Amino acid sequence: MASVSQCPPFGFSRKYYHVSEDGSCVRQSSFFQGHAVLNQGVGYSVILGFGAFFAVFTSFLVWLEKRYVGSRHTSEWFNTAGRNVKTGLIASVIVSQWTWAATILQSSNVAWEYGVSGPFWYASGATIQVLLFGVMAIEIKRKAPHAHTVCEIVKARWGTAAHLVFLAFCFLTNIIVTAMLLLGGSAVVNALTGVNIYAASFLIPLGVIVYTLAGGLKATFLASYIHSVIVHVVLVIFVYLVYTASSELGSPSVMYNRLVEVASKSRICQEPVSHAGQSCGPVNGNYKGSFLTILSSGGLVFGIINIVGNFGTVFVDNGYWVSAIAARPSSTHKGYLLGGLVWFAVPFSLATSLGLGALALDLPLTESEASHGLVPPATAIALMGKGGSILLLTMLFMAVTSAGSSELIAVSSLCTYDIYRTYINPDASGEKILKVSRAVILAFGCFMGFLAVILNKAGVSLGWMYLAMGVLIGSAVLPIAFMLLWRKANAIGAIAGTITGCLLGIITWLSVTAVEYGRINLDTTGRNAPMLAGNLVSILTGGVVHAVCSLLWPQNYDWDTTKQITMVEKEKGELPVDEFKEEKLMKAKAWIVKWGVGFTVVIAILWPLLTLPAGEFSLGYFTFWAVVAIAWGTIGSAVIIALPLIESWETIKSVCVGLFTNDLLMERVEEINIKLQTIMLAIPEAENMYLLEKEKAKNKEATEKQA
Repeated sequence: MASVSQCPPFGFSRKYYHVSEDGSCVRQSSFFQGHAVLNQGVGYSVILGFGAFFAVFTSFLVWLEKRYVGSRHTSEWFNTAGRNVKTGLIASVIVSQWTWAATILQSSNVAWEYGVSGPFWYASGATIQVLLFGVMAIEIKRKAPHAHTVCEIVKARWGTAAHLVFLAFCFLTNIIVTAMLLLGGSAVVNALTGVNIYAASFLIPLGVIVYTLAGGLKATFLASYIHSVIVHVVLVIFVYLVYTASSELGSPSVMYNRLVEVASKSRICQEPVSHAGQSCGPVNGNYKGSFLTILSSGGLVFGIINIVGNFGTVFVDNGYWVSAIAARPSSTHKGYLLGGLVWFAVPFSLATSLGLGALALDLPLTESEASHGLVPPATAIALMGKGGSILLLTMLFMAVTSAGSSELIAVSSLCTYDIYRTYINPDASGEKILKVSRAVILAFGCFMGFLAVILNKAGVSLGWMYLAMGVLIGSAVLPIAFMLLWRKANAIGAIAGTITGCLLGIITWLSVTAVEYGRINLDTTGRNAPMLAGNLVSILTGGVVHAVCSLLWPQNYDWDTTKQITMVEKEKGELPVDEFKEEKLMKAKAWIVKWGVGFTVVIAILWPLLTLPAGEFSLGYFTFWAVVAIAWGTIGSAVIIALPLIESWETIKSVCVGLFTNDLLMERVEEINIKLQTIMLAIPEAENMYLLEKEKAKNKEATEKQA
């Protein structure tokens, strides 16, 4: 029993302890204690208010582009955004698409569990896939320039059987990602505002459905940019609050000293001074039990599970392929590299501030609260009160809805092109395809809500789902990569590897659980050892089986059939012909291989290796670590907010000119343009003469300037 003189153990966490009648020191049993911080009205306002605002605002932006920039809203435009999206917007979309509820919530959970190694392994273990996917993005432009989905490419190369297998895995990936978005979103909305968890599951996707229905992929991209801006502004606020502005923490040195104190070996951790499942004293599996070390067995195991699982959710998620297809060829590789590097800051900087902040404030969080993603809201509330919880709720809503809209488009394009156009109506017109796309968006949007309700009823948490995803979909990663990178890769190997990898992964996962813990339930299957075994068996079996089959019976494919995939409507694009020139694309591929692989080696291998000699961080080393987190978060945020605006400045100007110019005048100008174009088409010489005169005028102007 702790004496009253030791109560509270630390002055800074006094509010979470009290002295009981029998004189013992008692810690609060949980942080939230089942009470909501905000009232339900705030919760419904955020969900419905933001949802309605984005639905109206994004639909308005799409209308402006159509009205003043001249975009044609065909089925091709709806599903591929005209294949002309520039670097900044692609990077912003990647960041937004990859910022799930888990990015904000689960990253801080692993910081709370393992200390500084948690945010690092979360960020590096999920950045490298995006960097390496840049290679796939360039290969699509080279080998399947008119594809709409990844499964279309599978069908063109490996036939119907492989197509159906990969279609199933792509759908499974979309369902898992959607489940994680809504599980995390609904749990936090419920904890912070008391909004019914089932109502939240249905209401969160509502606004997303509206703007995705109205504007398709372009609307998703525009909304993703706005969401990215808000997420990064809130990120910077929290990072600076924890490390510079807060009266409770406010500097790396205070954070460092507190992290040393809370993990002290002399700390009393038995009941009732601390309760089972709460963070107290030295960390099991960490060097010297410290939170301030990269030498953490739990952190490393999580890092490996994270790397495997996230390869699945990038390479097997049609959303990333759709973004690559929508990108302008010369922007694709740069967009993915920039997107990956900027995204690194979201989990790394946020969890290094809010996740470690929860430990440094000695918050009485329980294991259950942490696994449901409640570490960041707890720290935000402890530092900023209700304002902090509203900021975090806004940030989370942005993450869930923007990633959710990308999942809607991913599922819609799979159903439209891989089921409807392939097996039901191969001669479907653009109009018909547009109708099917919209119907699927509506249907899957409703299904999202039902799915979240079922999983919440079953007691599945965000943390469990996050660790299990690699076991279920990891086996499809290497076969999908081989499809575009290796000419020998054959269909039999792809099918056998994907199915056997998945089955063996699940069998290994459950077997290790049974052997290690003697029983199989949600708690034991979610632990590190079974998850690590299942994840590794799944991804490696898929790759090995496919590689062996392909070496025995090579396909020796020349990508002829993938190049023959056709567009539904032939559009006169704005892209110059040289964008698709082989030498230009090969140069881009060499660039992304060099930088993508280079940054992967730095982030996943060199960085942790160079940190090992530090052992337990000194104050100076931790300060440097915190400065890197602050700088990366700040610079990344500035780039991702400014670059899309700079690149699209001409479009923004023409929309503004259109908005503030008389509509009748604009219509007359358009009419004159159409007449002139008609004349030029009818008389080819007229166009040549016009171009000559234009060139002469330019030369004359240049000469006058020089004079």
